[in-house]
Amino acid sequence: MLLILLAIMYGFAIGANDAANSFGDWIGARIGKVRTGLILCSIFALIGALLEGWKVSKTIGGGIIPQEYVTVEVAVAALITAIIWVMIASLAGLPISSTHSIIGAVTGLGIALAAPVNLVGLKRIVICWLTTPTGAFVISFTIYSVFKLIMRTPRGKAVLFRLSRILITLTSGYVAYTWGANDVGNAVAVVSASGLLTSFQSCLVGGLGMAAGAILLGHMVATNVGFNITNITPLMGIAADLATAFTIHFFTKLRMPVSTSHAIVGAIMGVGVASRGFGSVNLRLIRDIVLTWVITPVLTGALAFAVFNVMKIFFGVF
Repeated sequence: MLLILLAIMYGFAIGANDAANSFGDWIGARIGKVRTGLILCSIFALIGALLEGWKVSKTIGGGIIPQEYVTVEVAVAALITAIIWVMIASLAGLPISSTHSIIGAVTGLGIALAAPVNLVGLKRIVICWLTTPTGAFVISFTIYSVFKLIMRTPRGKAVLFRLSRILITLTSGYVAYTWGANDVGNAVAVVSASGLLTSFQSCLVGGLGMAAGAILLGHMVATNVGFNITNITPLMGIAADLATAFTIHFFTKLRMPVSTSHAIVGAIMGVGVASRGFGSVNLRLIRDIVLTWVITPVLTGALAFAVFNVMKIFFGVF
């Protein structure tokens, strides 16, 4: 029961931090109320978690340390570690990576257990992490550049603006779907790997937690991403959404755990540069976000090692 509760809590923490990744630009473009966007986000994310969440979940649960080492006790320690860090970042309004958090925690626990860590698998994951924001940047820059060409004609401009409010809602929903599919594994991979719940049951538990977190606390990071990185118009939001969704869905099909935070920040930068040049981007905020990305797996790895020893000394676990 404790492990299931922690999985729900981590799903909640992910929802609170990462709802911005799908509906942050929808909010920034002022299409509707913040609460409405977060409710739509939670619905699409839950669908993605149920339909495709098992793909990434298996990679995290048994692709970093052997699955036989992922006991219920290890799963509890990993989730406690990740929850602490993601909630701290969410309350600070920083869109950190829940993927980095859980993978850093599992790696730290693997070291504490003297388990064989899959360095080749970790290398592949890190390469995907580096590719994610870069790819999203290039795709969003390209899409918005095409939009700018279309808008050179009065008719093209009128058609795009007429459809923009509908399109950004659809594309934001697509991002939320891919977010649910890729990120639910962060909350429940160690649960399903421990054998306590089936893969579908785990994804349902994690998906519901993510939906609740998005609705109740998602506004903190969502408003930061939507309003403070660069000024977002509906067409910019559509380009950023498509770039994010394509990038995340691609890696989900490969069963690779990547960061929607990486993708959306890279995508928003891409449309900002395509629209008004590098001067329109809040580089100081980008710097702070990138720093949290870098320190997150290191910090959660060290914190997991500490949690392991506390549980071992005071509770006789392990």
